[in-house]
Amino acid sequence: MSDFKEGVLKFWNERSQFGKTAGSNDFILSGIEQEFIRAQIPEGSRVLDLGCGNGGTLVRLAQEKGCTCVGIDFSPEMAKVASAAVVEAGVQESVEIHNMGVPPIPNQFGSFDVVISERCLINLPTVEEQREAVKGVAGILNTGGKYLMVECSQQGGARTNEVRQSLGLYRIEAPWHNLFFDEDEVEQWQSHDFQIEDFQHISSTYNFLSRVVYAKLAEQSGEELKYDSDINVLSTMLPSMIGDFGPVKAWIWRKK
Repeated sequence: MSDFKEGVLKFWNERSQFGKTAGSNDFILSGIEQEFIRAQIPEGSRVLDLGCGNGGTLVRLAQEKGCTCVGIDFSPEMAKVASAAVVEAGVQESVEIHNMGVPPIPNQFGSFDVVISERCLINLPTVEEQREAVKGVAGILNTGGKYLMVECSQQGGARTNEVRQSLGLYRIEAPWHNLFFDEDEVEQWQSHDFQIEDFQHISSTYNFLSRVVYAKLAEQSGEELKYDSDINVLSTMLPSMIGDFGPVKAWIWRKK
């Protein structure tokens, strides 16, 4: 294993102890992503989560939508946390967790109606591995199935930074362990039977209000930034896709 991958593994093993915020400290953003994912998945679907983290998304899909789910995670500690959450929720007949990474996309669990990834593939070190993982999803999707690729784009982050810098705020750089996707390059990964059906700026409103408006007001007042500020909470009451700000995007792929 490369030094980079070992560093990423160490990072996520340590994050596993953070419970509901294991995936991200920004619990509002995580909530936006997870609500989007759940709304896109039909009841009774068979679902594969490529980076299941603490297992929260799969537990809720099993409880609320009667889905049968498989979750995999590169971090053994995250997989342990997810497995414990499944048992605690009493959904072990509907959800199974495995410690493994991608690529390749695992084929030993059969085919699925929906595959999801939530800021998972940005942890891969190269574009080549990201492309292999994305294209590999087609091989395990049922005909008509979809892949909900909730990942980060370079262009979305750049748009936020342009506005931040116009207000004298510092640039927000991608975390050391993340490789954001180039939207134009992802377009080239489509094939005849596996195509991008939709592309949504699912957290644009929240990103603009939290990372630009609130950030500037907090700087002016000397307030310490907090994720549950009034502005951040207010943003969740507005339409989520005002503009095209923020790195977190949703590519919705469909298997023909």
